[in-house]
Amino acid sequence: MRLLSVALTLAFLNIAGQALALERGNSGPQVTSIQRCLQRLGYYNGPINGNFGPLTENAVKKFQQAKRIPAIGQVGPQTQRALQAACQPRQSKSSSSNVLKVGSRGAAVTQLQQSLRTLGYYKGPVTGYFGQETEQAVIRFQQSKRLQADGVAGANTLQVIRTSLASRPNNNNNSVGGGIDKYPNALNEGDAGPQVLQLQRNLAQLRYFQANPTGNFGSVTKDAVVRFQRDYGLTANGIVDGQTWTAISTNANYANNNNSGCSPTSGFICLGENSPRVVAVQQSLRQQGFFNREITGYYGTETRDAVAQFQQTAGLNPTGFVDFQTWQALGLTNNNSTGGENPNIENRYVVIVPIRDANTLEQVRQFVPQAFAVKSKLGDYVNAGAFRDRPEAERRSSQLRDRGFDARVEYF
Repeated sequence: MRLLSVALTLAFLNIAGQALALERGNSGPQVTSIQRCLQRLGYYNGPINGNFGPLTENAVKKFQQAKRIPAIGQVGPQTQRALQAACQPRQSKSSSSNVLKVGSRGAAVTQLQQSLRTLGYYKGPVTGYFGQETEQAVIRFQQSKRLQADGVAGANTLQVIRTSLASRPNNNNNSVGGGIDKYPNALNEGDAGPQVLQLQRNLAQLRYFQANPTGNFGSVTKDAVVRFQRDYGLTANGIVDGQTWTAISTNANYANNNNSGCSPTSGFICLGENSPRVVAVQQSLRQQGFFNREITGYYGTETRDAVAQFQQTAGLNPTGFVDFQTWQALGLTNNNSTGGENPNIENRYVVIVPIRDANTLEQVRQFVPQAFAVKSKLGDYVNAGAFRDRPEAERRSSQLRDRGFDARVEYF
């Protein structure tokens, strides 16, 4: 929790030093920090993926309305300061006192619930929120260990929980082989039970786990966890701690709720498809500044979020899947559905910055995180955003020129 507090603080300080506001279409660690803060405050229920899409924009607007800031959905200096003031005190208090009680939430509460469940004191869902059910479980544990039964998990209670877990031999519900669980506060290879089963189902929902869910945490489950952690910027160790569990659960629920209405039999591109036409979609999204990931041909959550951002910008229903109307809006036709290198996209005003040295791209990305490099016969340049309307492109170009970049608007 202390590391998370420091990380979020540094992220907000980094944002505050930038002249450009973060807005829909941006991506990167600064957006991730904003999403985490808004989620902590109860305004954001979407995935923590670092992509500033319509869900993040709506959450920002709600926060701005609550703080009586003009609700424009962009995170400028005033909103940055308000977010920092709203989140930082809670983080500092939590990290300094290290006390979990009714109303607490986050990865530490998730670990507490998992630990009490392993010890047999907690039967409720692992939610990361400290409610009355968690409080009663803490009281039962404290009574059994002759501690002050106040329902507050302070330093002493947490230490006794850790000691109890460390001294508890694993059984069929926690491990294989009868050894001591090296990570009693997390799910890891060797564990078994209903939590592992739910983990596997969530990973299957996100297309990371292809085997039959059994409730046994083996090498296949570990590999799936590692791939998920790499994709979402987490420590890729295959250990499901509170942060990884929350990320997997949140994204699985989001995918389940937002893939409704997508019918592959109707020709739509839905989550899980792996095909040449997905390559065409990813290439079109990249050329328009919505997608800065590797072109894989796999329609995962990152591609879905990029599509939803594009749909919002294009005035379409942001479903996150590609129907015929979205396919046409992307400038794609049946002639380039096999993933050609140059989809026909019309009316594109692109902000470009000529590449002068090896640092140009990274320097631009400090202000436009989704920028990417392009090689052309006329010279290499950085694509700092594509727009349908020239005034929007000129505004981005002017902002970059104010920062010392040789930015200009070109029509492609």
